[in-house]
Amino acid sequence: MEPTLAQVIEVVRESSGIHRKPIDSNTWIEADLHICGMDGEDLLEDCEEAFGVQLATEEVGYMKTFSLAENEYLFTGEGLDFFGICRFMRWVRGIPEPVIRDLTVGELHDVLVKAVKQQVKRG
Repeated sequence: MEPTLAQVIEVVRESSGIHRKPIDSNTWIEADLHICGMDGEDLLEDCEEAFGVQLATEEVGYMKTFSLAENEYLFTGEGLDFFGICRFMRWVRGIPEPVIRDLTVGELHDVLVKAVKQQVKRG
């Protein structure tokens, strides 16, 4: 059965511990709810468990599921880059700046519905 938006919002609330803030389909997961880094990974894992789907693969992680480009990521890291050392090392090695593509709760819902449909086809 396809997850409803209300079910996805409930998983977001339970995973993040955010119970009082209003959440709807237009709520940004990182910008509005401040879910990033490992908390973001935990949220996606909680969604996988709650809805019985697999969103990441060992080969490409979340790239295929969320249509991410080579240097795009869903969440910013939690570490600090004192003095810009990491940025400088990326520049020296010619690695482009990572792009964070924030996700709305509605987009997460759409991805979960699609993943459930694909799983039903395979099953």
